[in-house]
Amino acid sequence: MKPIKAVFLALGMYTAFPLLSVHGQADDSMNTAYQSHIFDFIQQHIPESINYQAKWQRMTGFEHSGLHWEQFVVVYTNKGDLIYKHNFLQYSAWFDDPEDEDNEPAYKAYSTGTVFIKENYGMNNGKPGHAESITVMIKRKPGFNPNGGDWEYMQFDKKGKKIIKGKSNNKLVKSACASCHENVAERDYIFSSIYSGASQ
Repeated sequence: MKPIKAVFLALGMYTAFPLLSVHGQADDSMNTAYQSHIFDFIQQHIPESINYQAKWQRMTGFEHSGLHWEQFVVVYTNKGDLIYKHNFLQYSAWFDDPEDEDNEPAYKAYSTGTVFIKENYGMNNGKPGHAESITVMIKRKPGFNPNGGDWEYMQFDKKGKKIIKGKSNNKLVKSACASCHENVAERDYIFSSIYSGASQ
């Protein structure tokens, strides 16, 4: 089995969904699948995220995620794309032959200031539907959150209301996000299990 095929079978966490038009108009009676929601409010919390959907690297198409409330997710990053892709390839190669002792993955860590934005969409007839929330991980300076890779977690609803914000030692952050991301600490807490090679 080739690595690129293996990753889509991994752990049942994600189901790959083809990247289709994300900015076209659609009949709302048929749902709003494949239309990216505009989360303008996020720039209040992350000033450099202005127009991130056009300026940042898009790492995935609309992917179904069993880990994220059975929703579809779209992942963007400001500068973590090369490491994300590297870690994806390392993971997929390992998954293809996990018994090979010489096939241990060599993951890399993200630099301070790396931001991942994950848009979360509900499901409508098995396809991505309306926006539900947006989640963010920001790599802070060393010492910010030493037991959690120095990542800060945020989640907002689609209108900008804060749901969570903080470090992995915050109980709500821990239960909603960090406890799961700690399972991939070797990948610097970012799953990187899906890479669609998507671009603007």
